[in-house]
Amino acid sequence: MKLRYVLILLAPMLASLTGLAAELSGSRGIWLSNAEGERQRIGTIVFTPEAAGRTRFSIAMAETLEEYFLAMRPFRCLTGPRQRLCHFPVEREAQLISADDLVPLEYALLFMRTAPKSLHIDPFNGLYYRMELTGRGGIVGRLHDVDMDPFITPDSVPVERRLRPIRAADLTPGDPRSHWLPILTIE
Repeated sequence: MKLRYVLILLAPMLASLTGLAAELSGSRGIWLSNAEGERQRIGTIVFTPEAAGRTRFSIAMAETLEEYFLAMRPFRCLTGPRQRLCHFPVEREAQLISADDLVPLEYALLFMRTAPKSLHIDPFNGLYYRMELTGRGGIVGRLHDVDMDPFITPDSVPVERRLRPIRAADLTPGDPRSHWLPILTIE
């Protein structure tokens, strides 16, 4: 009798987990935007439902992003009047997400910002979009500032945190007035 009661209570939660796979399927655009109405398509993401309420994803950045060789490595960047945003993907684990774990997607869409004409990257200028499901089959990410040093010098991070070195305490909500495109949407 108790097991039946527990299953009844868990049914809505299980439905929402399997609902993610149903909602996130196929190709979607990845957009960056701001409150002034500027909106830039930066790529495409393809979602493929997997078992156990998980969804696989693959990202292709837009050809309109320019290539720059900064800090001894190539970056794909979007340059605006106030900032240049350079894609800094981190893929340390399978590209799988679930309703309660969007971290692999957040890591795959990390950026670093520079001045528009700068030739240097500063790891303290990392941009982390904290993602959440919208309920309409989309995802929205709110900008947070983050130090990217754990990815550049992984030996500085304790071994138990190297897979996912960024913690909530490492994130500072980004001030929309000091960032060019503080909102990321997948739709």
